[in-house]
Formats: sequence, C-alpha cells, structure tokens
Amino acid sequence: MRKALVLFTTAALVAGSALAGPALARDRMDRSELSANQITDQYAARTARIKADLRLTPEQAKNWPGFESAMNDLAKASADRQMAMQTTGTQPKGPVDIIEQMRRQAKYMSERSVERKTIADAAEPLYASLDDQQKRRFAAELMNLSRPDAD
Repeated sequence: MRKALVLFTTAALVAGSALAGPALARDRMDRSELSANQITDQYAARTARIKADLRLTPEQAKNWPGFESAMNDLAKASADRQMAMQTTGTQPKGPVDIIEQMRRQAKYMSERSVERKTIADAAEPLYASLDDQQKRRFAAELMNLSRPDAD
C-alpha cells in the first residue's frame, strides 16, 4: 500500500510539472508583451507596497528616497530590456551561434550585476535604520527582486 502511495504521488508530481512548464512559458510570453509604461508601473506599485509594508517612522523615511530612486532606475532598465527583446525577437534566425549567445548572456549578467549593486548601495542606509522585524520584511522583498522572473 505504501509503495502504491509513493508511486501515485510521484506520478502526480511528474504530471503536474509537465503541465506547469507550458503555463510558465505562457506567463513569460504574456509578461514580455507589456508596454514600457506597464512595466514601470508594476515596479512603482511594488515599491509603494514595500514602503507601506515597512511602516517607516519619520526618521527612517529620510532614507527612503535613495532606495525609491534606485528602484525607479531599475524599472526603466527592465522596461528598456523588455522592449529591446520584443523588437529583436527571441526566436533564433538560423543556426545557434554559441559564442554570440555566451556574449549576450555575459552582457545580461553584467548589467544585472550593476543593477543589483546599485540597489544594494541605495538600500543600505534604509536597511541600517530598520528594526529587526522591518529588516526581515525588507530582506524578503530584496530577495524577490533577485528572482530571474522578477525582471
């Protein structure tokens, strides 16, 4: 009986993951069709939600504008990147050039690295002023920014 339960659970997980793949691809395709304004609006809403969740004191709020500005810059960069992907298309045209693909990935990673450092530098004064509970919430939000699909 136990073996049957394990086999059934495994089969359900495999089937679920097979169905989830196409759904995630559709989600990413839908997201790539957003306009630049929609992308920046999403970042603005996220930034506003972070601020509301933190419930900053007046003293802490003095450190907010630097972080908010960095988030706005990140939103613009993300929107620009999405618009460039839409105009160039994501379908390969001919055989895959692995060297060119590696260069594009390196460029993407380099740009993301600079963006992450900028966010970290801007968040540091705010983070230092937060209490322990606020730090946990803020850290969770910052970790969500690092997800590849958060872009």
